[in-house]
Amino acid sequence: MAETRQVAVQRAASLVPLVGLLAESDVALETVLSGTGVSADQLQADRYIPYVAFNEILENAARLTGRGDIGIALGQLQTLATLGPVGTVMWHAATLGEALSAFTAFQIHNSTGGTVYLLRAEQDIVLGYGVYDPNVLVSPVFHDLVCAVGCSIIAELTGGAVGPEEILLSRAAPVDVTPYRRLGRCPVRFGQIQTGLLLHASALAFPLPEADEVRHVRALNGLISRMKWAPHEVSGQVRHLLRPQLLMGRGNMDDVAARLGLHTRVLRRRLQAEGTTFEAIKDEVRFAAARELLKLDTLSIEDIAATLDYGSASSFLHAFRRWSGQAPGKWRRQQMKVDQEPE
Repeated sequence: MAETRQVAVQRAASLVPLVGLLAESDVALETVLSGTGVSADQLQADRYIPYVAFNEILENAARLTGRGDIGIALGQLQTLATLGPVGTVMWHAATLGEALSAFTAFQIHNSTGGTVYLLRAEQDIVLGYGVYDPNVLVSPVFHDLVCAVGCSIIAELTGGAVGPEEILLSRAAPVDVTPYRRLGRCPVRFGQIQTGLLLHASALAFPLPEADEVRHVRALNGLISRMKWAPHEVSGQVRHLLRPQLLMGRGNMDDVAARLGLHTRVLRRRLQAEGTTFEAIKDEVRFAAARELLKLDTLSIEDIAATLDYGSASSFLHAFRRWSGQAPGKWRRQQMKVDQEPE
């Protein structure tokens, strides 16, 4: 049976404030949406648009306004309300850690093309974001938006009492880094293997001002019921989990099955019933991540291979040739040439 994979989507709520930003630059929304397949009436809080189109809209907005900081500006306008039911669950959580855990657990309700995750790094925690839709070649503006959203959400949850220790961006450094330094009032590192916010582990215990157990449980139960009414395919859940699992070196089928609360044999049967396999999904996720990382000339092929949980660089080279028909180095050179071409 061939897999009938659903198109990856993104909740459109985060694009609603874009209209005001475009007006400041005297750019019409219709011009930004041209060629994306998305109409203006689709940019509503509870509507979903294709993940590919979401990325294209961000790229168009940056190009047409000439604002290199538009991703940051858009992210700073986001609130927990932008996240919908997930945001309500987070707002009434007891601690920042509980709120962020809910974010990572239920973010698939808002996006099926990229995943939010928490990753421990010694005494710190990374609140990260990774794209796994193989149809998207991620715009640098997307990385900017992600980090700005993270800063805005944490500030709202904690009343501004907690902020990141560092901002990590899996994109090249822009000419003007001032907006980035102002974003979290902390060091910013470009050309990283992941995009996210570095938080001290102790920050997760911060008690939230709006904590309310009754409202938290009510919102949580409502969200769970909503997701049961419109459940995500197991293959989609595997894609959502795999990106951070690869970073942790736990991208095998046993580890992912355990995260889903399934026996490996059960996971294999369910994926077969959906017309796919774990190996095929893992290839998709690795290909999406590989192209994103290859756009950074600061990362070696060996670094990228290790990040994607390959045992050797040669294994990654063979896999990338199989996916794209060319060596990763050649793909990187061609992409850099395209990026340098004038509009």
